[in-house]
Amino acid sequence: MKNEAWTIAETLDRHLTEKTEIIVFGVAALLLDNQFREKLAGRKTNDIDIIVPAARELAVDSDRGFWQAIESANRELAPLGYYITHIFPEREVVLTCEWQKHVVNLDCGFEKLIVRRPRLLDLIVSKMGRGDARDLEDVRNMLRLHAAAAGRAITSTEIEDAARFCHVPEAYREIFPAARDNIVGVARELTPSLVQRHGDEGPQLRQSPWEGPSQGMRM
Repeated sequence: MKNEAWTIAETLDRHLTEKTEIIVFGVAALLLDNQFREKLAGRKTNDIDIIVPAARELAVDSDRGFWQAIESANRELAPLGYYITHIFPEREVVLTCEWQKHVVNLDCGFEKLIVRRPRLLDLIVSKMGRGDARDLEDVRNMLRLHAAAAGRAITSTEIEDAARFCHVPEAYREIFPAARDNIVGVARELTPSLVQRHGDEGPQLRQSPWEGPSQGMRM
């Protein structure tokens, strides 16, 4: 089943001239994940957000083929109201300090485009840059999806611990505490029902293969 994020990524893939890897975050990260996209059939998006790791900033900035592919894809997508415009250096995103150790490879089957996403804990933390009503609903969905797939709940304590050591860009520092508290509150509200349904063996529970450390090309 295709969705908007899939159409955007598929279009970019057609315009690329060589293998290119992107790390997608936001709701598009789940809409491009075969495990989750059917479960999020009602969630819409007009774009995909991309994180550029610090170590790759210069390479991405100078990759003319990549930027030309983005421009061509955006022209093709414009009549649909879809686009790729949000490409963030990692320093501009709220993330845990070890986020790159847990990036997940997505099996999208594109010819040239290699798609990866942060683990769900980092996707939840990234919502602390704003923490509005839509973000909170996305967090609820992520908590439910993780519990169903991994057989355990991400607890409010885990989220609090991750937030304590995450990088917060200056632009978000004023609103971060309230956004963090709202997201932790959502987890605290949901955890009892998720634990009852799926069980919880604590932080040392087995890692699901799709949430473990990356085995693919490093960015």
